[in-house]
Amino acid sequence: LSRLRWERPSASRGSRPATPDGAANPSDPPPPQDLRSRIAQWTLNEAELLGVTGRGAVSSHGRALLSGHDHGHGPGHGSDSEGTAAEQSLAAARAARLLAPLLPEPLDHVLLQADLTAVAPGPLERPLADALAVLADVESKGGATVYRFTPGSVRRALDAGQSASDLHAFLAAHSRTPVPQPLAYLIDDVARKHGHLRIGAASAYVRCDDEALLNEILADKRAQSLRLRRLAPTVLAAQADPGTLLDGLRAMGFAPAAESAE
Repeated sequence: LSRLRWERPSASRGSRPATPDGAANPSDPPPPQDLRSRIAQWTLNEAELLGVTGRGAVSSHGRALLSGHDHGHGPGHGSDSEGTAAEQSLAAARAARLLAPLLPEPLDHVLLQADLTAVAPGPLERPLADALAVLADVESKGGATVYRFTPGSVRRALDAGQSASDLHAFLAAHSRTPVPQPLAYLIDDVARKHGHLRIGAASAYVRCDDEALLNEILADKRAQSLRLRRLAPTVLAAQADPGTLLDGLRAMGFAPAAESAE
């Protein structure tokens, strides 16, 4: 830290002296913005954000972590990469032990409320937090995080591949309170409507009143490049553009006619 502070001068040379109370003179020129000074500032800021330092001093777990880098770098130790890696692993383990009492234990449960909310009384385990972030929206954060279930959030979970039974089982497994009826009704209601309308991509279509002819086209191996699929008894959709579809069907011996958008 001392080296980094030395690399980050507080004012450029030739600046005026500080005020009598020790504060920086407001008329002083700004600190130099050369690359070395900025790198030093970034390093100090990131060290504090990561908890390696606190209020300008190395933390206890930060000191334990750095101890793994104090060995194996002197003369005769440059090739001892295995020993250095082992020392760094031990240092990381010591730092984790020192840091553990300062961090709350991740929780594997939430508290479901009758107003379509869930309260997480602390940080959640990562798989639970990720799953809940899909199923509900964060309403507020603080000592506890409040999630709100809405039709849109439930639909988002269904879009992600979950079924209504999956959602019911997930909530029952991770709630310390019974699943409220309003939440169960919300999931069932959204799931009942979900997927009634289907959206897909199609560049062109083939329409014909003769279903047998469309069956013949689908069965022809030469039509594989057109990526045809049946949308209705008399309609096929294609991933190919209309021009390619027209040429492809003509090459197969059919006589299609182009149809306008109107």
